[in-house]
Parts: sequence; C-alpha cells; structure tokens
Amino acid sequence: MIVRDHLPLRRVWPSVSKRLGLLFAFDLTVAVLYVKGGLTELALSSLPIGMMGAALSIFLAFRNNSAYDRWWEARMLWGSLVNDSRTFSRQALTLVDGDPDDEEATELVKWQIAYVHALRCHLRGQNPFPELAARLPAALVTWLRGHQNVPHALLLHAGRRLRRLYELGRLDSYRFVQLDSTLSRLCDVQGACERIKNTPLPRQYDYFPRMLVSAYCLLLPFGLVEGMGLLTPLASTLVSFIFLVLESIGRDIEAPFENTVHDTPMSALSRTIEINLRQVMGDRRAPREVGPIDGFVY
Repeated sequence: MIVRDHLPLRRVWPSVSKRLGLLFAFDLTVAVLYVKGGLTELALSSLPIGMMGAALSIFLAFRNNSAYDRWWEARMLWGSLVNDSRTFSRQALTLVDGDPDDEEATELVKWQIAYVHALRCHLRGQNPFPELAARLPAALVTWLRGHQNVPHALLLHAGRRLRRLYELGRLDSYRFVQLDSTLSRLCDVQGACERIKNTPLPRQYDYFPRMLVSAYCLLLPFGLVEGMGLLTPLASTLVSFIFLVLESIGRDIEAPFENTVHDTPMSALSRTIEINLRQVMGDRRAPREVGPIDGFVY
C-alpha cells in the first residue's frame, strides 16, 4: 500500500513508457505529413474525437471504481480480521475456566497468530510453513502439510480444541458458542478474501479499456493537427499519458493480494496482530512493527 505523499514517476513510467514512445513517434509523423507534406486530408473534426474522449473517461472511471471497490473490500476484511483476532484472544484468555496463563488458553492465542500468517501466505500464494514452523508444534505442522488449504485446517484444529475444552468442562455451552461464533466470523473473512483472490474482474473490463484507449490515442493527433501543427505531438502525448495512466490504475489495484506495492498491507497487519496477541499473553518478546519502506507498506 502506498503511504507516501507523492508517487515517483519511475513507479508509473515503466508501465506506459513503451506505448507512450510509440504514440509520440506516430503523432510526430502525422504532424510532419500534415505541415511539411501538405496532406491536409489527415485533419479530422475534433468534435467526434472529443465526444469519444468524454465517453472513454466515463468508462475508465467506472472500471477504476470497480477495481477500487475490490481493493477497499480487501482492506475492510483485513480490518475485520484484526478485530476478530483480538476478540478471539480475549475470549480464550478470559472465558476458559482455570488459570488464564495455562497452556490450553495460550495455545489458542498462539494458534490465532499462526492462522493470520498462514492466511497471508495462502492469499499471496507463498509457502506458509517457514512461518508456521516457528510458531506451532512440529506434530501439528506435519499434520497441516497434508492440507491444501492450511488456514482452513487451522480453523478445524481450533474447533476441535474448543470442543475438547467443552468436554472437559472448562467451557459451558454459552461460552463455547461465543468462541465458535468468532471462528465462524474468521471463516467468513477468509472466504471473502478467497472470493476476491479467485474471481478477477471480468476480462472485458481489461481488454476493452486497453483497446479503446489505444484507438483514442491513435485518433487524437488527427483531431489536433489542424489547430496545433507541429505542436501536435506534445499536446497529443500529454493527453495520451493521462488516459494511459488512468487505464493502468485499475489494473494495478484490482488484485489486492498479489504482494505488490498496490496491495492490502497484509505483512504489516499480520505483524500488528501478532504484537497485540503476544502482549495480551504477557510475552515480552513481541517483534517490531512493519514500517514503510521507501513510502510503501507491504
């Protein structure tokens, strides 16, 4: 996630530089042929091109809004995960009968820390076991290796532990339901994140904006050359840059779980959850927060 006040041009330029360079060469060719070559038939009316630009702007705005909705929903879901993780740790340490510092209660909190890291790796397509090996018993890690969806397996494991506590009489039915409801909310958050991850924007939203922007940028110099002459490449390239950037913004933010600078900052949020949960257990070895790197939080 970008947190800096300004975005350096080097972050934007690579995605549009090749297309923009080709368009500048094309615009220059049109201007030279019109002014020096006397091909006045190259000039087109600016009215239809202006109308096309207005319609294309609305299309790009709609597409970018759809992409932003996905990005914002992902951030909201991880905000819910932060809250539900804190709730689960509080419930585990206060609702389970017995010493709040005993192994059964703190094991549930440690499980929740591992679950958050496993979900982050699951959404990014990364191997979660280096993270889990440092936080869970070796036998549990071995059991998890047999599951394709590791976060879901951890939910199952936590549910079994809660049932065991209920059978031992350390949870009454009311408190058991409260803890299980929190697990259900965690499952809902995971399912919603997987929906965003596995369901991209319709391909029409990617193909047609790219095609229409390219067509508009190619037509633009023909509508400007009559009034601007040899200055056409400058004006046309500037307008083309605006449309190319608008078109690239939607593609940058439509997939918020791909471990890029445009993503939901899952690494920072996972670390925040771990710090909070370790502190409520009284663990003084909590790691440091993940801070911005060159203005970007991952």
